[in-house]
Amino acid sequence: MGLYAYLAKTKDAKTIKDKIEAGSKEEAIANIRSKGLFLISIEEVSREKKGSTFFIFYKGKHKGVKLLDMAFFARNLSVTLSSGIPLLRSLELISYQTESIKLANVLKMIVRDIKKGLSLHESTVRYPNVFSPLWTGIIEVGEASGNLPFVLEKLADFLDKRADFERKIKTALVYPTMVSIFSVIVVIVFFKFILPKFTEVFQQFDIELPLLTKLLFNMSNFINKNFIGIFVFFIFLIIGFSYFKKQSYGRKFMDNLSLVLPIIRDLTITSILERFSSTFYILLESGVPIIYSIEVVSRAVGNSIIEKRISEMEDNIRRGLSLSLELSKIEIFPPLISEIARIGEETGNMPEMFMKVSQHYQKELTTNIEQLMGIFEPLIIFILGIVIGTIVIALFLPIFKLATLGGG
Repeated sequence: MGLYAYLAKTKDAKTIKDKIEAGSKEEAIANIRSKGLFLISIEEVSREKKGSTFFIFYKGKHKGVKLLDMAFFARNLSVTLSSGIPLLRSLELISYQTESIKLANVLKMIVRDIKKGLSLHESTVRYPNVFSPLWTGIIEVGEASGNLPFVLEKLADFLDKRADFERKIKTALVYPTMVSIFSVIVVIVFFKFILPKFTEVFQQFDIELPLLTKLLFNMSNFINKNFIGIFVFFIFLIIGFSYFKKQSYGRKFMDNLSLVLPIIRDLTITSILERFSSTFYILLESGVPIIYSIEVVSRAVGNSIIEKRISEMEDNIRRGLSLSLELSKIEIFPPLISEIARIGEETGNMPEMFMKVSQHYQKELTTNIEQLMGIFEPLIIFILGIVIGTIVIALFLPIFKLATLGGG
């Protein structure tokens, strides 16, 4: 049994912070919902902290819209609608509860849109910066089928799992990122503050400095004299690169590059396959037509080159060609994908088949990133060791020379 800490609201908007024991996170959520509560956040806590004071991970309002904000919105809207609360009232309640200022404002505008006669789907389409095609497609199907709470619950489960998966990826990247930043800081401190002191000391002695020491001191002098210029150059370089990536030609160039670079290629392809299979699964599971699902998935893969290839499948499938045949034509898609699609077509159980594929690629992507970071971490430390070792040798060579002259 696990221990879960949660934050919830009652129907009269009273806040409840408590803990609950359950066999799984899903069971804990079901138990909380059975009490008539609107769940806002839930986190598993360790047994060691059971007797201590509980602090919920509640950081107050924030400006952006996080994946967890959307997951909580989907689950809470599903709960309120299932409880018989009207759509407008549900949206108003959730807009007061959400931690995202932007999402709260958008929900209030959606309420105004619906009062003017728009459907929930028609209104969410007007806010693409918050509601992706995945959202609008699922909401449209839910409204058309009259089963909106069910599809929202499916979407909430998907987003929760997606958030957990992305959290694992980010956790794997934290340590190597910190090591890289620390390495850069150490080198800057050496060149900016420490080396100039040694330069002043050696200038007091009338000796010819070794070549390595001269090169090091010249580099230090250049950095110190042009530090602001170098800093500004790198700032403009970062801004220019960011602007370049946002342009269509820049994005196309970077996407092409990611598919040909040796180590990055494998990671990129696995990431594309994971996004394709997981997004396709939730769309099909929610009842979204396969043609529209392909359109949404093409935008979700995160690579403009593959996006175009997937979009080209749409016309062929409209003409009656099979999905499995079209998937086999995309070079980066392994036979596993097309074979799974073929089995799904034959058995009529496409969503479950792609769910298994998405789980497979999530595990593979996590493993690949962990292995890459396992190589990257010692590599950074090794490079830092070479840099610092070179600096130390360059500083000790004149000292050895002075010792030799003094002994002579």
